[in-house]
Amino acid sequence: MARRRRDGRTTTDRFERWLGFVFFAAMEVSFLTLPVLVLLLGVRPAGPVSAAALASLSIAVVAVGSFRGRYLDVGAWPRVGQVRTMPIRSAYYGGAVAAGTLLGTELYLRTGVGWLGVFAPVVFVLLALAAFPRALDGLFRISRATI
Repeated sequence: MARRRRDGRTTTDRFERWLGFVFFAAMEVSFLTLPVLVLLLGVRPAGPVSAAALASLSIAVVAVGSFRGRYLDVGAWPRVGQVRTMPIRSAYYGGAVAAGTLLGTELYLRTGVGWLGVFAPVVFVLLALAAFPRALDGLFRISRATI
């Protein structure tokens, strides 16, 4: 028999719920970062860029799913279908993935250490996305103040 937590859910229930959040985050992040991913197709050297981009995109998917499901609580995350934040999310996710890819590629080219070209983008994108709710709140606060 599966152990139940204080909230009445089993560990399996929580894992299935988390997988659901990550699944929808994969669709959202893949769609919203598509312009950046298309631009990265032509960047050379292909090997380091691909490794850094894959690491950045993968951690972005897991982070958005975990943050939205409040498995890692960093603040109120916008819903998947929230249209008013879609352009902001597209720019922010794309910027995080692009900057993570650039960071990983540059570190690899300067040091020649392969794992550094993958690990650094993971840390950068995770920290950048963890700051997203505060950045979004600040942007909305500024937009209300200027009206």
